[in-house]
Amino acid sequence: MSMLTELEFLLVSNDYATLTAVSGGMKKYGAKFGLVPTAEAAREFLERKRIDGVFVDMQVSGALELIEAVRKGTSNAKAAIFACVQSAGETTATLNAGANFVLHAPLNLDSVALHITIAKEIMLKEKRRFFRHVVNLAVTLKDGEGEQRGRILNLSEGGMAVRAARGLKQWTAMEFALELSLGVEISGKGQVAWTNSEGMAGILFQTLHGMGRGYLGAWLAGQEGLSRKTQEDENSR
Repeated sequence: MSMLTELEFLLVSNDYATLTAVSGGMKKYGAKFGLVPTAEAAREFLERKRIDGVFVDMQVSGALELIEAVRKGTSNAKAAIFACVQSAGETTATLNAGANFVLHAPLNLDSVALHITIAKEIMLKEKRRFFRHVVNLAVTLKDGEGEQRGRILNLSEGGMAVRAARGLKQWTAMEFALELSLGVEISGKGQVAWTNSEGMAGILFQTLHGMGRGYLGAWLAGQEGLSRKTQEDENSR
């Protein structure tokens, strides 16, 4: 149950009964959630923030187009989408638009909680893919201008933030090699997704050679376990 408290949702609805049922189901697990009344407000919210799941009341104007937009977007394209429908006739179009789950009215707390439980592994897996673990590791970077050394500031299954002596350019293709603990080496190719004035850059992984993805996943899972144990020990004091 504690793992579900890591998840964050968005509810798109202006209906009191839907709000009561969905918010009650999320609160049952201690999950965080935001609430917006319109599809337009939801789009603005999702452009600013990455979330794990979206509950969409299909009675909201533009709800179908909102689901399609989420799936075609970037940061929230893999979010779990729960569509709340009034009739069975809406189901096919809703699923075709990209919804993962369909909840039929009248909604109730237990139904919402059940759907969250069913979807939790999908959402947690995706969250782990993007969760950035703070690290301080050496990395070798190579682009069209040559090779250089840098430091990794945070690391996830999907990419890393680095600081290099020579600034990196956004959208540049990049080869990289790094060493995790216990001598495990990982190399691959990526692309610079963002840069800032402090000399930092974010590199999205496109290819990890050999067993790299498996090694990285196992290492990050170990880091996550250590972090959770530390938190539990602190909470028990």
